[in-house]
Amino acid sequence: MSGLERQIGEFLMERGALKVGFCTLETLAGGPSSADLTYALQSARSAVSFALPLDRDKIRACLGKKSQFAFEQDNIEVNLKSGRISKELALWFGSMGHPSKRIYANNFYRKDVEGWQVKMHPDISHRYLAVRSGVGSFGWSGNVGMKDYGTAIILGSVVTSADLEPTEPVPPEESFCDDCKLCLSACASGMVEKKKEMFVTLGGKTFTHGARKNYTLCHIVCGGFSGLSRRGKWSTWSPGRYNIPDDADETKLSALLMRGIANYGRWPKRSDGDGGYPNTALDGLNIRLTCGNCQIICWGNKEDTKENYRLLSTSGCVIQRENGEILALPPEEAAREFDKMSGAHKDLYQ
Repeated sequence: MSGLERQIGEFLMERGALKVGFCTLETLAGGPSSADLTYALQSARSAVSFALPLDRDKIRACLGKKSQFAFEQDNIEVNLKSGRISKELALWFGSMGHPSKRIYANNFYRKDVEGWQVKMHPDISHRYLAVRSGVGSFGWSGNVGMKDYGTAIILGSVVTSADLEPTEPVPPEESFCDDCKLCLSACASGMVEKKKEMFVTLGGKTFTHGARKNYTLCHIVCGGFSGLSRRGKWSTWSPGRYNIPDDADETKLSALLMRGIANYGRWPKRSDGDGGYPNTALDGLNIRLTCGNCQIICWGNKEDTKENYRLLSTSGCVIQRENGEILALPPEEAAREFDKMSGAHKDLYQ
């Protein structure tokens, strides 16, 4: 690295970054619209990408149904930390005469896209910057991960008018992903294809990951509106128990999503404390982080990832009583307790 890139790397590593990379207009050329740096900053020439770790102890407590709140707060805090670091770096660039802009870690969408509340297109894709700059590589799920950390990371980015020397992508043979596809097993919605791939080309280099069936599947489950796995043997931290169609039909899924959103606002106040965050795409709703399993399940090695999946798949199913109490029970017991509830209450979850 030259002097400026080395300074940036030191700046970010001192603040907890696991890895730092750089990409440019040229290395992102030909990519999707969310790889266009000039959307965020007209004078952009380059971008900085970095990754921060999530707390592993809190992830396992979440997967094993011991504590959702601690993981949720850590996830939100690391996202906010990414934003703070990005702002600090952008101001540092600015002090040197380089107009720059931080890219928010999450919850910021292109509102000029028709139906943006459902499509949720980011202003700039952290994933594209990270894979092109070598901060990480795609796993089958489409999440970006690193060796020894897997996908249990949060990405951050800064777009700048400074000319930075780009770094190289991770070579395929050095990818963290061993194609175990436990990320798919950990997804209650079944959003990602098991065999079909999708491709993205950035600056003449092509990257692949599992194809997505329909993003609405993810909105239903990762949005917190439903959480019961398709076989009913475990759930996310959401008490929703909707039957999600197998055919990924958009009409059916959209109707299910709208029902889920409407019912979500009528659920009793949870007994385990306030949490979550206001999602800009769902005005007036406080969204709880009940899932993210495809991301947090993978720690970049077989043994840890298998243990994470074991914790999830034996953690039971979450239900919510009429008084707001959240319970995680063995699947058969959860089903019996749910059936005992009043019809009006059950209708809020199925």
